[in-house]
Amino acid sequence: MEFNLFIVPITAIAVQVLKQYVPSKHVPLVALLIGGIAGLSFGLYYGGDVFEQVFTGMVYGSSASGLYDVVTSQVKES
Repeated sequence: MEFNLFIVPITAIAVQVLKQYVPSKHVPLVALLIGGIAGLSFGLYYGGDVFEQVFTGMVYGSSASGLYDVVTSQVKES
């Protein structure tokens, strides 16, 4: 089962909290790093291919950043 899908909401929440302290141009990088760290911790905890989990976490982290941008743009248009 893919429990690492929880990386997306965790990353989205963490990025929203960190947006107060990080310049907006660095937010996607922060999301990528948070996703990678979350994937690393998932891989180490559940014992899998760590490289694969870090890469998956980075993909999920970047998707969390993009997901927030899409939602906010849709809300602003309404």
